[in-house]
Amino acid sequence: MDRRTYLAIGAATVLAGCTELGGPGEPDTSDERADDVGTEPTDDTSDGDENSEDSDEEDREDDEEEFPELVGTFDDFENLEEWWEWQDIGTLEADSSRASIGSQSALLTASVESRGQVRVRRELEEPIDVREVAPGLDLATDTDSGVVRIQLQDADAHYVEYSQGFAGGTSLTRHNFGITRIRGEPDLSEVVVLQVIRWFGDDAEGRQWIDDFHFVPRPTQGAVLLQFHGGYETHYTEALSRLEDADLPATAFVPTARLHEDDAEGDRLTRDQVDELAAAGWTIGAQSANGQPLDNADSDALEEAVVDPVDWLSEAGYGDGARVFAYPGSKYTDESVDLVRENYDLAFAGRSRSQGHAGNPHLCSMAETPAPGEAADLLEWTAEWGGITAIPFYRLDEESALEALEETVRALEEYVEAGELEVITSAEMAEEYVYEQPTTDRR
Repeated sequence: MDRRTYLAIGAATVLAGCTELGGPGEPDTSDERADDVGTEPTDDTSDGDENSEDSDEEDREDDEEEFPELVGTFDDFENLEEWWEWQDIGTLEADSSRASIGSQSALLTASVESRGQVRVRRELEEPIDVREVAPGLDLATDTDSGVVRIQLQDADAHYVEYSQGFAGGTSLTRHNFGITRIRGEPDLSEVVVLQVIRWFGDDAEGRQWIDDFHFVPRPTQGAVLLQFHGGYETHYTEALSRLEDADLPATAFVPTARLHEDDAEGDRLTRDQVDELAAAGWTIGAQSANGQPLDNADSDALEEAVVDPVDWLSEAGYGDGARVFAYPGSKYTDESVDLVRENYDLAFAGRSRSQGHAGNPHLCSMAETPAPGEAADLLEWTAEWGGITAIPFYRLDEESALEALEETVRALEEYVEAGELEVITSAEMAEEYVYEQPTTDRR
């Protein structure tokens, strides 16, 4: 019995966020399906009906979730002749030393001569319908971090752009992309061009590996998760009543080693306050034990930071159901992701909104915390384009932070009442919005 199974027996709820892409100085960038898992009939009795086998088969098919035809691997980059460098910006070549699937990945290289960016594109022989799916890639880079963009273009070069920010220094890892830009009025039922873009900065150099261009299901009705990170007392004193009045669920990600046992001075939650959040229906998830980033911790410290919160939350009565983790500062390494994967069902890092089903549930996306005046636009975007948007909040001790929270709650109430958005819990995301296709070992 592994640790996750052991801790789930007789325990109570633990569950668990990233920012809109883009930034100052950034240039304006102008299949096999995995088998669905069905539910086998459990009734072994038979009435002798000669059609019982057909009936059982129909029951199994009814139980299986139907995904769009595109879901799964679309391009494994085994044949790079279908891809080419856009107007000689950067270079494209095969790299057999790294691969997620097959024998090689695609290596994109940017130079000073290419103005610090690289773009590659593939023109499709037949158009594809991407209205109910989201693209994704396995990513690795030799820089500290990066942002990769995927553009899906129609015949008029109008496009929807998906983006994701990710940590450097890791092996090829699957990442979940979200919609962050629309150009023109793209016909998503007739996409004819795929384009992948990486910008390293003006006059910069760098290498970007990509593999396993895939599609995951994308909810056409937008779903929102409300998240509160850091275990701050203001999550109890300011956020709880506002969310209770609006009947909205939330997740609190707490650094378990920094919580207070009583009303001692400090800005962190007490145990009693955490209990009240849980009693109000909040999911109590984990951050690293002391809230420390996980990109520079040695192995022993990393084990304590990731695993100790599981024990604490289980002993406190929050271990029943899906368990969720948030990477402080969205910083992680291969080792920390492996530890999180072994101990949690979902984890949040990265930078994106309106993501599809989580192809990698241990690197789910969060949007940027909205500033005053931005919440309505973020929610309107999610309502219009669908997908899943996790909205993180941190300290709520400044007027601007409270104003942004109040705007978010008010706008969410209106969208939910109109049936244009739903607010989901971390457990619901783990159960309904994860799509993991089988992958080979990465190297």
